[in-house]
Amino acid sequence: QLKAQVLCSKERLDLMVESLSVGAMNVSSAMKYFSQSKNMAVVTGGDRTDIQLAALEKSTHCLILTGQLPPAPMVLSRAEDLEVPVLSVDLDTLTTVEIIDRAFGQVRLHEPVKVEAVNQLMKEYFHLDRLIQRLGISFPVTAMN
Repeated sequence: QLKAQVLCSKERLDLMVESLSVGAMNVSSAMKYFSQSKNMAVVTGGDRTDIQLAALEKSTHCLILTGQLPPAPMVLSRAEDLEVPVLSVDLDTLTTVEIIDRAFGQVRLHEPVKVEAVNQLMKEYFHLDRLIQRLGISFPVTAMN
């Protein structure tokens, strides 16, 4: 939906993104902000080398650079080392974030990694007996021969 150009790690575009972060602050604030998320996509300006490198040191699964500005070679080198896809878009940061936000609402569970994540969450947190009890549902007892 972004019509992005993949600059590196094209084979890793299947990594699951759980959150979206925007790198529009100073590096110190960004490091604190990025530490609060995991498996994130980070959207930042293509000219923000400092933020890009900071994002790569945290739990970043995708780096999206706006403004169709080429990243510094050291950013691409580090992203390749970490196998983090870097995408470049010919859009401003706000428009990019809006498109991604709309796309998150349309995510489907076809990818095996997403299905496995949902299965794990259901095993860990979903209790059918508790749900049935809270809904006040009772099942009739049937005679078994």
